[in-house]
Amino acid sequence: MRKIGIQELLAWAFTQELPKIGAAEAIGPGYSQAWSMMSEVATLGTLVDRSPNAFGVIPDFIYGGDPHPDAVMVGEAVHRLADRGGYDIPEGWNPFPEWQDEHGLIAAEVRNVVEHIRARPEQVSGRHVAQLVTTAAVLGRGPDWAAAEPMVQMVSVKGKPLWFVQAKARDSLNRVYWFEDNGMDRKTHRPKPGAYRKYQLGAPLRGAIIDRLDWQLWQDALVSLQNELCGRLSAADLLPFHPVRRPWARQMNSAVFPQAVDAAE
Repeated sequence: MRKIGIQELLAWAFTQELPKIGAAEAIGPGYSQAWSMMSEVATLGTLVDRSPNAFGVIPDFIYGGDPHPDAVMVGEAVHRLADRGGYDIPEGWNPFPEWQDEHGLIAAEVRNVVEHIRARPEQVSGRHVAQLVTTAAVLGRGPDWAAAEPMVQMVSVKGKPLWFVQAKARDSLNRVYWFEDNGMDRKTHRPKPGAYRKYQLGAPLRGAIIDRLDWQLWQDALVSLQNELCGRLSAADLLPFHPVRRPWARQMNSAVFPQAVDAAE
């Protein structure tokens, strides 16, 4: 039997075999309907208003026979991913280890996004993971995790950095509380004692955080599918699969290594 990797197997199943399901129904019984669909393809370059079949892919235009049993097994295994509970995000998860975070802004943004996901866990649901696997199989690539490190800038108004200071006050019950106040002395036009600057990210990170989370969810799903399908295929043997959960760490290593070489010279 031929050897095949899990990603190649998924691509074969979802692009060559599973689209055969529903193809006969899509064509319909009449010659006129088939001709109409051919005309639509010639005019628009594609078919519109086509519903995905049971495996989430668009049926073929021409009926090409039944899908291979191995492909159906693969599709059913991906379906079972959707039936599982949600995936967990570990505490202290850091999707950007290669970036500098002197002010803790990136870590704070990651915490905020993770808290939002945990409150509304659709982003880590089994259904979402199954969709990730299907999309990656059809496109022939995983989620795009590449992201540019955001610039850090001082909190400013009209291009002028602001000063802040911690100040005390009393409430209606005469209890002391702290609040953040303007750190610039209006009389002297100089910063007050203890004043400090504040910093913010120059661009939002939510999209990049979700992309890297999706990559790791996809890799975990591939491991699960590898374990479930290994030894069960009739026409192929699965090659070993070694997940790459943090491909962005290679950038960090490549940046550190030349510096170490330079220091040794």
